[in-house]
Amino acid sequence: MATASIVRCTKCAKNAGTVACEGCSAKFCPRCFNNHRQHLSKELDNIVYEHDILKQELEKPSEDETHPLLRQIDNWRKESIDKINQLADRCHTDVVKLIGDNKNQLADAFRKLTNTIRDGRSEEDYDERHLNMWITQLKELKDNLIKLSNVHVEVDKQQPSWIQKIIVRKDSHQQKEVKDSKL
Repeated sequence: MATASIVRCTKCAKNAGTVACEGCSAKFCPRCFNNHRQHLSKELDNIVYEHDILKQELEKPSEDETHPLLRQIDNWRKESIDKINQLADRCHTDVVKLIGDNKNQLADAFRKLTNTIRDGRSEEDYDERHLNMWITQLKELKDNLIKLSNVHVEVDKQQPSWIQKIIVRKDSHQQKEVKDSKL
């Protein structure tokens, strides 16, 4: 005599397990099957909700300044500008000091020239050679006052760049994963 196998509900273990779910291969009684479908419906609602949120994000304008990558670039810009400003301030201070030192040296040279000219005038001890020499010295002093002939501002090409260059790179590994997921 053949015995009939009894199919039980996987949830409540009742004998009335007559409905099979194709997705999970479980067998349910009608009441548990309805509960199972309600649970699946709630999960679908959650998926649709997440889908809608992602859709909104994708439809936003891409000029969103709050993106972490854009903030990273802005931070790099600020730090680099701060470094440039600090170095420029130090160089500016150095040049101001050199200008002051140069003025002091020029003032000393000017006083000596003034005394020489006064002495020549008061003693009437001068000729064309003296006049030409004094005018040349005055012109040199004036030129040196305007332009520091022994000071230059230049780029130190032997030092490595102290501002790190940034680049934007798209990983090819990530591209492959995106392509594979579309297959």
